[in-house]
Amino acid sequence: MKSITAFVALLSFILLSSPVAFTQDLIIQGGWLVQVEEGTAIENPGITIVAGKIHEIGNPSREDFPILRLEDQDYILPGLIDLHSHYHVRYNGVTKTDTVVTPKLFLANGVTTTFTAGDPNPELTLEFKHKVNRGGAIGPRILNSGPYFGSANSEWNRDFTKEDIYSIVDEWAEKGTNGFKAKGISYNQLKYLIERAHNYGLTVTAHLGSGAYGGVSSADAIELGIDRVEHFLGGEMLPGESGAYDEIANLNTQSEGVEDAMQDFIDHGVAFNATIGTYGGWSRSNDGAFDYWVDEYKYLTPFTAEFIKATDNEPQDIQPTIASVYAKKKILLKRYHEMGGRVTLGTDRPFYLDLNLGNYMNGFFIHREMDIMANAGISNADVLKIATINGAEAIGWGDRIGTIEVSKLADLMVIKGNPLNDIRNTRSVHTVIKGGVIFDSDEILKKAEGKLGPVSETEW
Repeated sequence: MKSITAFVALLSFILLSSPVAFTQDLIIQGGWLVQVEEGTAIENPGITIVAGKIHEIGNPSREDFPILRLEDQDYILPGLIDLHSHYHVRYNGVTKTDTVVTPKLFLANGVTTTFTAGDPNPELTLEFKHKVNRGGAIGPRILNSGPYFGSANSEWNRDFTKEDIYSIVDEWAEKGTNGFKAKGISYNQLKYLIERAHNYGLTVTAHLGSGAYGGVSSADAIELGIDRVEHFLGGEMLPGESGAYDEIANLNTQSEGVEDAMQDFIDHGVAFNATIGTYGGWSRSNDGAFDYWVDEYKYLTPFTAEFIKATDNEPQDIQPTIASVYAKKKILLKRYHEMGGRVTLGTDRPFYLDLNLGNYMNGFFIHREMDIMANAGISNADVLKIATINGAEAIGWGDRIGTIEVSKLADLMVIKGNPLNDIRNTRSVHTVIKGGVIFDSDEILKKAEGKLGPVSETEW
């Protein structure tokens, strides 16, 4: 066997300089292997990667593969899975999909798979997904959701019929979309969406309200067979008389309906994508999870960096409500998890210059989300499950990603320090392998500096 000095940096340089990335047959030796299913870490017995998949775990049988030798303080985990990712930037009412910086920030931080949870520019996202899959661009594996189903889509028609909904689902299923997201949808339209999506074996998630004003509640969606719900558990815990933010902010978390609503999720196998951190960022929480460990502003254009620094302290009328929502969400998440509810991880960080949600970049934010979950009272071992295998299973990819097992895709991240002891150790990711392609995190990040956002008031 051949040992390779500075193998990761060399190969990453080649990949980042080349228009096409190729998988690398490889043996990983040394360090520790985190078994997320068991919540344990063992000495790495050796991982052999062939043609983008994990071929062997244990003493390698191949003698001719290059070796990536890890140090004793290195820990290998499955790649992280973000089921509520956003790639778009908005300024002065114009929304654009970022294919230059955001994908690199995700991948460099160990996020090997993202579900886009609603695409403002679905055709562009689909095109970029294919480009990444071909190896023509650097980024995580993109599981796209196609257009929003509901009023979040500017082209949505509230009078869409069953046939209309079926037609849209058919079109996007044929294009290879990986699931669907509803937001601002009627009861019947959601029913038709779920029916048709399930016909293709695709999952449906939704951003739902309290059920007020004729809207769809989570209890309604569960009855219809939805697969996941974003942001709020809702259902019987909310009276359904006003907006979801106000009702959650004023919720008595010990009221009778809380556990009834949670049990409804559990009984029907519906996953809850918590997206907790984005509410902390929006409300400018002082939680330690929102401290910076790197200079995230350096990935912005100078104009964008100065713009969001200037608006960061501008008060928003809704922020006190959002702060209360954030506090209640932490309490509810811990309780739901303790009851046995299935939780998945989503960051929900669209980059809005004209609605400052907190100056925190995609990619880095997934580590904040995990930190917040741990501080809410979920064990580090369970947080790692939430960030990996739970997401894989919820999106229907549990047989392909989410754990380090023979025959699964070789999606791995290498960090310094045991995350079972300190979840913040995930922030130290330095090497990422996606489908057998190996990347140096620092090299990816260098390519992303100074490029996110508009360059002036009139130019992108």
